[in-house]
Amino acid sequence: MLTITRFREGRFHRTLAATLSLFLLTAVSGLAQDAAKKPVAPAAKKEPEIKEELTLKNGDRLTGELLNSTGTEIKFKTELAGEVTVKWENVKELKSKRDFAVVPKDLLDARDSAKVPQGAIKIGEKGIVVSPISTTKPEISAAPPGPEAKPGATREAAAKEIPTSKIAAVVDDAMYQKEINKKIGFRSGWDGHITTGTSMIFSTQNTSLYQVDTALKRSIPTVSWLDPKLRSTIDFSLSAGKTTQPGTETTITNIFHLGGERDEYFSPRGYYLQVFSLDHNYAQGLVLQQKYGGGIGATLFKKKESELDITADLHYESQQFQANPSIDVEALELHLVASTLTEDYTRKWGKLQFSEKLLADVAWNNASAFSASGTSSVRLPVYKRLAFSVSTIDNFLNNPQIGFKKNSFQFITGFALNLH
Repeated sequence: MLTITRFREGRFHRTLAATLSLFLLTAVSGLAQDAAKKPVAPAAKKEPEIKEELTLKNGDRLTGELLNSTGTEIKFKTELAGEVTVKWENVKELKSKRDFAVVPKDLLDARDSAKVPQGAIKIGEKGIVVSPISTTKPEISAAPPGPEAKPGATREAAAKEIPTSKIAAVVDDAMYQKEINKKIGFRSGWDGHITTGTSMIFSTQNTSLYQVDTALKRSIPTVSWLDPKLRSTIDFSLSAGKTTQPGTETTITNIFHLGGERDEYFSPRGYYLQVFSLDHNYAQGLVLQQKYGGGIGATLFKKKESELDITADLHYESQQFQANPSIDVEALELHLVASTLTEDYTRKWGKLQFSEKLLADVAWNNASAFSASGTSSVRLPVYKRLAFSVSTIDNFLNNPQIGFKKNSFQFITGFALNLH
């Protein structure tokens, strides 16, 4: 009896297993047939959107993005060639679906958006045609509106052609709106670099020298197609070192400068300025020199690759000289009313950056209290924002204490970190 029961249970299990297997086989076969009937197409690769197409007179076509333009050239960004600059005279046509703002040259204030043509553009050989889109309200009429009339419909306003000779800038309309309505915070607009270098010698003489130079500049606004409003500069330099030798007196080098200037523009090229500076030069016996004043400045020329500024001010100046015990000279302190004439020049040749600044300080109540300085630097990028720097600093002081030289010269090499 037990044997018959086991036999029946085994047959039941085998029947159940066979039934399940047949069911699974049928289901898989059905799914396979459905899959065969409806093949799954592979996901299409999304191609990057092409915003503009630039056609040149020689037939070449560039696809990518129009960055900005002036009346003489167009800056265009392509995926393969990167950023390229094309002379306007070589352009035949530009096709674009974006809206742009075309800033005329004769416009006094580019922030006046009502006088800046905005909309779709079509670039030709002689200029730009701007086709603005304006929203119109339905006209009030006794007759019922036609079937095509829609409330709030848009229509294309009259296109306006601007010759290339009258174009100051062409920028993306979204960027234009952002810049003219931008709220400037204290941390906005800063640029500049920090340079540092050090030297160590361990021998009969032990020498250590550390040098740091920081130049910061803040311009408001940050785009060139808007007239400048404010500009602030801060510069700091420090050279500190010590030389020791057994049996001889320790020699200390300690020179630092801290200066600042704030410019408020009353015209695109003219500005009022406020200045201050603090100087200490142990090598010339100068404990501290302080300057506080104001004046006027002008940008003689400003281009994409170069700029030249000159300034003149009237300031209060205090000079404190240290005593020289070896020749029995007491400490000296002078209070002066003086003026400073300054020339500041910057220039770029590709990635190479050059800057120089000359300064002459004349005291009106003490003819012998004359000082001058000159700085220059060359920076060559080596990796991303890191650049190799060579700079010189020359300070002249006409009235140092007896026993100190009138001139101190520094030649510095190191690496500079650019903020942008």
